[in-house]
Amino acid sequence: MCAGLYACGSRHVVYVPDNPLSHVLAVLAADYPDVDATIATREEEAFGIAAGLHLGGARPTVMLQSSGLGNSINALSSLVVPYQLPMLVVVSMRGDAGEWNAAQVPMGRAVRSILEALTIPYASPASAGEVEATVASVGRTAFGTRQVGACLLPRRVTMPAETKESR
Repeated sequence: MCAGLYACGSRHVVYVPDNPLSHVLAVLAADYPDVDATIATREEEAFGIAAGLHLGGARPTVMLQSSGLGNSINALSSLVVPYQLPMLVVVSMRGDAGEWNAAQVPMGRAVRSILEALTIPYASPASAGEVEATVASVGRTAFGTRQVGACLLPRRVTMPAETKESR
């Protein structure tokens, strides 16, 4: 994932703390020191920060969990989409097969419908081996067309290897 966002020119990541994405942030810090990571307290704040980064000439990435997408609908529909503010949005999906927390399931099921209603294109890698290319492609498209683009990462590709092996 990190290599994909780097390949599309993103050097600014705004995120809301999320366990699956914490592994991504650790790799960014270790292997991509020129990528700035900014923590946001809420998802809509992350989109506001990313909008400002774009206006300052950056190619921002927003990372959040699928449950936080509901908190972001107003920021997306009244700021990001109508003003064509390009950014890469990486969504760690919850609520799919094997979800242990029932509260995550409804929003996890709604993510694609919400993105479609907001006319936000999205893609999801079928396997861990496709993550880099999918993230890079979504990012290049977003930045090249002046629109937001979302990459939906299923849990099976965001879990660390030691967790996958122990299951």
